[in-house]
Amino acid sequence: MEDLPKQKDGHFALPASVSVAGVLVFLMGAVVTYFLSEVWSTRQDYSFGYLMPVFALYVLFDRKGKILGYFKSPHSDPAGDGAALRFLAGAFFGAMLLCGLATFFLFAFMLIATGEKSLAFAMTFGFSFSFFALAYFCAGQTPSGVGERVRFASLFVFPAFAWLVSAPLFSAVESMISLFLLSKVAAVVYSTMGALGYVVELTGNSLVFPNGAVGVADACSGIRSLTACLFAGSFLSAVFLDKFWKQILLVAASMCLAFVNNIIRALFLSFWAYHNGPESISGFVHDAAGYFVLGMTVLGLLLLLPIFQFSPIPPEFRNADKAASAPDSVEPSSEGRDSSLDKGSDSDTRK
Repeated sequence: MEDLPKQKDGHFALPASVSVAGVLVFLMGAVVTYFLSEVWSTRQDYSFGYLMPVFALYVLFDRKGKILGYFKSPHSDPAGDGAALRFLAGAFFGAMLLCGLATFFLFAFMLIATGEKSLAFAMTFGFSFSFFALAYFCAGQTPSGVGERVRFASLFVFPAFAWLVSAPLFSAVESMISLFLLSKVAAVVYSTMGALGYVVELTGNSLVFPNGAVGVADACSGIRSLTACLFAGSFLSAVFLDKFWKQILLVAASMCLAFVNNIIRALFLSFWAYHNGPESISGFVHDAAGYFVLGMTVLGLLLLLPIFQFSPIPPEFRNADKAASAPDSVEPSSEGRDSSLDKGSDSDTRK
């Protein structure tokens, strides 16, 4: 294996191609942040997007040791994967990189020319996949197998793909998801209030009370709560969990908690409007209930974290397994053992 480059003062330095890829990702991320900031500032349901650059940088800083450690430590021989697997992996991630870069630059120029905010999602889509593919190819700067390169790229899943949550979907897709959520929430609220003896009728996604009608869109934010809670769940899973399947489960739990808490919010606002009039749920009451959904979801996720982090295997045995599987734990070669024995025999002869 070739020695990794070191700076003059002896400190470790990343390969030049990795540094270039890092600068490219940073510049693309700055462009995405600039265009998405216009959406974050004008749409309240995406205002949490201001946290995205901060959280992405924090996750990268938190994983700095693992990222640098990958380039410092030896890896398995890539020839062990077979030529066919290496070719297929290279073709797959190569196509991902080329398509991602083409999508990013195409929609970035279209966004500049037209100013259409809905194009920001496609541009962010291209950035996310370009980021992930570059991470895979950067891992190839040291001889390593396909599996090790994919595991290295997985360190960048949150910094790469969480941007998609903070970008506005195409209006048609967003409307379809929002209408689906609103219809389910409206049905649950209508059934619950009817079972409790309240006089209520369901007309479309509107609840008709004796003192007026309330649209379920006014009583719950639909996709707003889902995207904000999905973002919170993604960040917590990236920071506190190391297993990929646990991260997926926590993200899924965040969506379930968001939906359940959103139903509770809609029920509260509907009862409030029934007793105090439909106009009473606007303003502070509406916003406070929205923050309640996000706060209760984050609290629920924090309570779930100890369950996901629990392991029946004691820490000392887990550390022992990691040490046994590490490359540094390889026994010395027969030549090294023979040389040490020779030195020992020479010293005995001199004595």
